[in-house]
Amino acid sequence: MRAYKVLLPLGLIGVGVALLGGLIYTSGPRLVFQEIKAVGAWGFIAVVANVLCSLLAWLVSWVILLHAAGIHPGWGSASTALVAGYAISYLTPSMYLGGEPVRAYLVAKKTGVPMAQVMATVVVERLLAGLAILIFASLGGFFALVSPNLPLADKRTLGIALGIMAVFLFLAIFSFARNYHWISRLIRLLARLLPGRGRLLEAAAKVAETEQEIYYAFTRRLGFTSLAFLFQILTVFFNYLRPQVFFYFTQKTLFTATQLSLYFTLNAFLTAFLWITPGGMGVAEGGRMGIFSLLGIRPSGALAFSVLYRFAELVFVGGGIYLMLHRGLVRLGKGRMEMKAENGVSHDV
Repeated sequence: MRAYKVLLPLGLIGVGVALLGGLIYTSGPRLVFQEIKAVGAWGFIAVVANVLCSLLAWLVSWVILLHAAGIHPGWGSASTALVAGYAISYLTPSMYLGGEPVRAYLVAKKTGVPMAQVMATVVVERLLAGLAILIFASLGGFFALVSPNLPLADKRTLGIALGIMAVFLFLAIFSFARNYHWISRLIRLLARLLPGRGRLLEAAAKVAETEQEIYYAFTRRLGFTSLAFLFQILTVFFNYLRPQVFFYFTQKTLFTATQLSLYFTLNAFLTAFLWITPGGMGVAEGGRMGIFSLLGIRPSGALAFSVLYRFAELVFVGGGIYLMLHRGLVRLGKGRMEMKAENGVSHDV
């Protein structure tokens, strides 16, 4: 079992490196290098600034929710927690989820606030992020559905996926806003049917506390939640502009709203469902090459775009891992990352 935990990540990394190397080889290493070189110093700064602004808007959104809940970790601690969570999410099978318990734990440890209360702000923030992504993705979905370049089967899949995403998001927000406590109720129901009743009931109590805090965010603190949502819109907007930032400096290209929306929507589904290898290495590049082909961008340009943005992202991913290791918050071993708790118990990340 331990060998499996080591070999699986190493195997996925090997697959990602092989895919990326193969894509660079088929696209022409010289052409890819020329595209990266063409971005120039100011273009490189713009790419890094674009990623940084997205993270800052995300941070402000979460801090607003923390402040509304009476949790004040300070900007430094909140930044450390967010970057650490971002690093974990980046390296796990989905770009949008994975590091949430990490940042909740770091803030809870720093402030002494119960984990359930902090986790509620994270859940609300992720719901708002999902809603912001849905708004931009729906715009891109419309343009994709009327695009003659997209096969009918892909249009049908995209429409169904958008519909499912919308239904789940609105049902989740509606249930939390009406304080239905459906998750804790489900856990209590399982406690009647499964062994370990005591632990399940204890878990249900903690989840109920989180659900109550989420309910407050959508009722008593609706003003703060709305403000946090505006910063989530800003976060997504910076991601929406990524192709424009890069290709303006390399090719002086000015994309239309239709083109940017089409790229954003297809890339959002790519990073949500096909982020299989660590960092999506190889898989993301291949998918983006296909997406950019719809916009008339040649493979070398698409690959250069992905590689440069990956480099900028990895700067912050590396920073997040370094901060956790430097502060003794995690340890690496046995093929996994473990977070050290104050009571000596290690939590797998």
